[in-house]
Formats: sequence, C-alpha cells, structure tokens
Amino acid sequence: MNKLKLNYTSLSFLPILVCIPLGYQLLTNIHFGGFILFQEFLISAFNPKIDNEIIINVINRLNETILIGFFSWLVSIIFGAIFGILSSNIFYKIFNIPNLFCGIIRIFLTMVRSIHEVVWGILLMQIYGINFSVGIIAICIPYIAVNSKVFAEQLETIDYKIIESINQINAPKFSSLLTLIWNPIINTFKNFGLYRLECSIRSTVILGLFGIGGIGTSIFLSFQTLNFRELWTYLWSLAILIILSGLIFKKLKFKTTNKILSIFFIAVFFITILLSFSYFLNFIFNNNFENFNSVSSLFKSSSDLGLFDFLKLILETIILSLLSTGIAISLPPLVIGIFNNNTSKTFIKFFAFLLRLIPTPILILTLLTFNNPSLSLAALTLGLHNAGITSKILFKNLDSQDKRNYIAMKSLGISKKTSWLLGLFSQQAKSYLAYCAYRSDIIIRETAIVGVIGSVGLGWQLQESLSSFAWQEVTMVLIAYSSIAIFGELINGKIKNSLT
Repeated sequence: MNKLKLNYTSLSFLPILVCIPLGYQLLTNIHFGGFILFQEFLISAFNPKIDNEIIINVINRLNETILIGFFSWLVSIIFGAIFGILSSNIFYKIFNIPNLFCGIIRIFLTMVRSIHEVVWGILLMQIYGINFSVGIIAICIPYIAVNSKVFAEQLETIDYKIIESINQINAPKFSSLLTLIWNPIINTFKNFGLYRLECSIRSTVILGLFGIGGIGTSIFLSFQTLNFRELWTYLWSLAILIILSGLIFKKLKFKTTNKILSIFFIAVFFITILLSFSYFLNFIFNNNFENFNSVSSLFKSSSDLGLFDFLKLILETIILSLLSTGIAISLPPLVIGIFNNNTSKTFIKFFAFLLRLIPTPILILTLLTFNNPSLSLAALTLGLHNAGITSKILFKNLDSQDKRNYIAMKSLGISKKTSWLLGLFSQQAKSYLAYCAYRSDIIIRETAIVGVIGSVGLGWQLQESLSSFAWQEVTMVLIAYSSIAIFGELINGKIKNSLT
C-alpha cells in the first residue's frame, strides 16, 4: 500500500479506468443519424466563411468581448488585491486587529468563489434581464474571490519578524503595509494576473452563449442555425485573439522599482475603484427587477423537489466531477505516451488547442447530435475540455525538463515509450498531479455549465427552477452546489499540500 501511495506515475494513469463504465453508456446511447451533421461540423473547420459582412460582424463582436472581458478582469484584479490584503494575516498583525474579521472575510470569499460565473450570470439575467452589465458583474463576483485567494497566499509568505519589528518601533502602519505588500502584489500580478485576462475573455465567450453579447452570442446563433462555416469563422477569430493576447503578455515586463510605473498603477487602482462603485450603483438603481420583484417572493415560492430527487442530483454532480477529473488527469499522459513522436505531438497539441478553444456548451451540443443526453456525455465533454488544459501544462513542463535520463535509457536499448514514461514523465508526475488537484476545483464548479445543457445534475435543476421562478428550489440548489465545491476544495487542498 505504501508503494502505491508513492508511485505517482501509476496514480496519474489509474483514473483512466473511469472510461470503462463511461464508454459503455456512450456506446449504448449512440444514434447514427447525427454523424453526417457532426462530419459537416468538423469539415467546416477547414473551410470557414469569409466575406465582408462576417468580417465586420467579427470585429464588432470581438470588440464587445474584449470590452466585457477587459473591464471584468481589471475590476476583479484590483478588488481581488484589496480583498487579498483584507483576508491575509499581515493586515491584522500590522494594525493589531482581531483575526476574527479575517476568518469572516475568508468564509465569505470561499462561498462566493464556489459558484461558477455562469451560475451568477443565469441568476442575474433572471433578475435584471440580458445586458452587458450582467456579464461584467457575473464574471467579477467569483473572479474577485479567486484572485483574492491567490494574493492572500502570496502575502502570507512575508516574514512575520518584519511585522514585529515594525510594531516595536511604532512605524507608520499604512506606509509600512504598502512597503511590505508592494513587491508581492506586483509579482503576483505579473505571474498570475495577466493569465486571468485570458480566463476573463473565455468566461465572456461562455456567458455570450447564454445571450450576454460578444462573440459567444454569434457562435451560439450560428450553431442554432447549423451554419458551421460561420461558427468556425468566429471560433478561429477567437483563437487569433487568444494567441495574440498571449504573445503580448509574454513581451510585457514590469519593474517594481520603476517610480513612474508605480504611480501609474496607483492611479489606475483608485480610478478603477471609483468607476466601479459608480457603475455598480448606476446598475442597481437604474435597472428594474424583471422577474424578482421583492425578497418576499423567495419565501412565497413553493418547492416540488423531493428529498430523494434532490439527493440524486447531488450524487449526479459529484459523479460528474469525479468522471471528468479522471479523464482530465489520465488522458493527456496516456495519449502522449502512446503516440510519442514529433508528428503525433503536433497533432495532439493542435487537438488539445481545439478542445480548449471550443466552449463546453458548444462541444456538448455537437456531441448531442449523435448521442443521447446522459451523465457520461456530460462527463466526457467536461473531461475533454479540461484534458486540453492539463495537456498544455504537461507539454510545457516536459519540454522544459532535463532529458538526460530519457536519452540515457534510449541509448541502452530501452523502448521509446518506456524511456518516456520512466525517464521523462515519472519526474513530472508529482507536480502534474498537484496541478490536477487544483484543476479539479475548477471542474467541480464547471459542472454547472454542462449540467444546464446536458440535462444532468444540479446545473439542470437550477435552470428548471429558474424557469418556473421556484426561488426556494434555486436557494436549495445553490447551497448544495456551493457545499460540494467547498468540500471538494478542502479535499483537493489536502491532496495538493501532500504533493508539494
């Protein structure tokens, strides 16, 4: 048993066993009528529609996507830094404030980030209707909480002895706090903040599928009309945007000692706070509740959801998370290990990029053309999308790794696949599993996306309850969904700590 625990290479491949029951259900649910449609979808990827009208529409939709994504990112980064400071012990030690407030803020942020931005978006759309502001706020709410966690973790690395010295000499507390946190905040922004802009753009696209606007709305409308050539035009345009943004971020360099840059950051910081508050107040007071006239309606609504059905939905959501995580963990190393040559790696990277590019709602709708809605189909969709992400991390780590062991094993006559497994991947297995533990937190929250489309789990019930304005059911589903995400985060945190 102890050997099994330490064999991280074996543990990386073990979750692929989930494909046995999953594959059986998918084969029994298959119907061949939609294969022609699926074939047309794939062929259209190499023949996108290009004319003046669609180019103009692409530019307008990309502008909307960038506007929503960038503003959401900027607000979430700045308020994430603020709540990161307020949820870190350093703030309370410098100002001698009881840590009780820190605990309250952390619990609140944990609850907020446990709900996916799509769920927030669906809720806000039901209350306020469809507009850009709903998309921005829906992204900002969980992103602020996620960013605050990252900032707080970095601030916790500051040596407490420095804080004790500051308190002993009675130095100005605010300036001392700013001096201590400045470098960690800027370094976190460089290493994590710019990556979050890409995440914000992707979230904007997914919310656009539900009608918020941007290129996501055009993608969904094209899919509804089965205009796959037009759909791929939007998808390739999105791909170009993501690739260009990634290249620009790599060129950006920030020096924490640059005074002009520091002043610029502070100015942007305060201007964004003022604009955000005025924007939020304007949104609250100038928008009428369309479907939620008063808080009292929450208590007047009845619930037809039985206890057994509710527990079944919770179990479905947990199983969906486990199956998807199993695919996301084991599929990349398995495929890379089997097809271990330069040509195959190029195809794998391209296919993984497509899995990351195609939004999960579009991916599951495409698979539904030749398969019935089921838990297995939802798990496959979510697992494949996240496998595209985990494979990117795995490729990056393998490419930067020392290959002397791999070369030595090959020179001894050991097969290429065995040399790759023992000479390369075995050295990355532990860190790879640690990342997958972090990724599984996101997978749990993303079950809501495939649940809404795939008719499974709490995501589907949330959509049904909102459609019938059953606010008691909505509250029950949100509490259950949040509890699963928080409990999963605690378990994955333990696993991640044991692997690092």
